[in-house]
Amino acid sequence: MSISIKYVVTDPCYVLDNDVWSKCCEVFDKYKDDEFMYQRFDEAVSKALVEYTGYPAFACGTGFGDWKNKLSGIGVIKSDFFADAGMVCVCRLTPKILKLWKEKYGTQAFSGMAIFEASKDISVEFDVSDKNWTVVNIKDNKTQAIISSMDSDFYEEEEDYEL
Repeated sequence: MSISIKYVVTDPCYVLDNDVWSKCCEVFDKYKDDEFMYQRFDEAVSKALVEYTGYPAFACGTGFGDWKNKLSGIGVIKSDFFADAGMVCVCRLTPKILKLWKEKYGTQAFSGMAIFEASKDISVEFDVSDKNWTVVNIKDNKTQAIISSMDSDFYEEEEDYEL
């Protein structure tokens, strides 16, 4: 019997508590003039997500800021997500994240958070080849199922979106 695990795709500032997020942001003070500052921030956020959830997690800066996107593929439960800190993450949807999300956003539960199911063995790649967009590619290594976010053409079609 295969066990499906729920994962979330969203901005990591939404799933980390404020103290943890603030600690991650200290990278900007420490490495202010470093050419690898944003890479260091991605690494700090990924590490914080792993420590916070207890499971592998992945984070990447989008390079531009506010955005919205949708997932498509086998296993997608809720497709739309957005960000306002210029980052995107993929991590397990743990009870700790659910509790924090409900405390922070109350009746807007799960707004801005895409949810999908997959095995415990996933790979995540962030395609940042378009400097104005980030595509999230997730592969379930057990089933070979692929889940991806939309490319920049999707955003151009969605003019009525507001954060």
